[in-house]
Amino acid sequence: MNVKITKSEVNGEIEAPPSKSYTHRAFIAAALSKKSLVKSPLIAEDTVATLNACKKMGAKFLRKSDEFRFWGLDTIAPGYYYAANSGTTLRILMGLLSLSHGFSILDGDESLRKRPNRELAKTLIELGATVIGDESFRPPLRIRGVIGSGEIEMEAPSSQFVTSLLFALPLTEGESILTVKKMKSKPYIDITLHVLEISGVRIQRDGDTFYTKPSEFNLRRFTVPPDFSSMSYLIAAGILGGRVVINNAVDSKQGDKVFIDIVKEMGGKISWKGERITAEKSELSGIDFDASDTPDIVPTVAVLAATANGITKIYNAEHLRIKEIDRIKGIVMNLRSLGVDVKELRDGLVIKGGNIRGGTVDSFGDHRMAMAFSLLGIVSEVTVKNAEVVRISYPGFFEDLRKIGVRVERC
Repeated sequence: MNVKITKSEVNGEIEAPPSKSYTHRAFIAAALSKKSLVKSPLIAEDTVATLNACKKMGAKFLRKSDEFRFWGLDTIAPGYYYAANSGTTLRILMGLLSLSHGFSILDGDESLRKRPNRELAKTLIELGATVIGDESFRPPLRIRGVIGSGEIEMEAPSSQFVTSLLFALPLTEGESILTVKKMKSKPYIDITLHVLEISGVRIQRDGDTFYTKPSEFNLRRFTVPPDFSSMSYLIAAGILGGRVVINNAVDSKQGDKVFIDIVKEMGGKISWKGERITAEKSELSGIDFDASDTPDIVPTVAVLAATANGITKIYNAEHLRIKEIDRIKGIVMNLRSLGVDVKELRDGLVIKGGNIRGGTVDSFGDHRMAMAFSLLGIVSEVTVKNAEVVRISYPGFFEDLRKIGVRVERC
């Protein structure tokens, strides 16, 4: 599906969409608990992959409106698990399936089959699991447990590797010490620890070292907060085209809420009062942005930078190269197709803003590319190829854009 966005006057109120990161973790914690209620989760392709995995492992659930009531599993069942496009699902399952005595096959779609998992796989093998795959341990993988406790060190080019171990290690029989080197996207670990704490799982943290003890999951009731990475697109729409009010903007551990500070630094008119964020059309200036902890908002920062006066430098973003696609290359290609002066760095981008022409961009199968680059259509007509991938994390994205006045049509 291709989507065309034409120059628009933005004005409206919208409800903040629920968090994908919290939904993944809440579903897994609920599946590992005896009886739980998860309210207001995100239902999108990525989170449905996790929901299907919970059922496959042996959990039961019943959906009623925006609530999911879970009855947890007794033991983790081996089998064939399909994680679709979801890296979070894949990595958490690697740890949990390493607790199962039987062999499991863990697979994904074409994009997920390109994503490496070497550091996590090697750590699980060190703990006693059998993990069979190619040299980078890309899916499909064959996994069998059973891991034990231990004292381990691991490099973590993806925070999802750490999350996987933090879910699995408390289910072993002994205490473990996990020391993480070169950890990226640290706020996602804060989200994991938040859900684990609410679930009664005992983990102590000292910097980048984590101490786990045998624990039983006991998540009783959890309401999923809104998603700040998804809200970044709505905020940007207001900054580029008029005025947006986002309701139910509840605070949480998400690092991507720093997007509000980034917009302010660029000169954007934005306020966050109570549970309402208001963003208004603004003249922006270029900034330097360290993306080490918040890679998911880089595409949105990049499209704002394309409209800003001066130079924006995005750095410490090398982990973007191992996302659904190489997002650094994807951003460069799309910006250049719209006439923007951009330089590719090893770990980021240098963008000279202020010169955007209409044109066609491609999602390359990446949901965040589709959503971010559609926003440039607000100031200059843009066609987004393969835009259907928004269903991975924000199925109602284009409908929400229409609600705030953006002119969107399929083509």
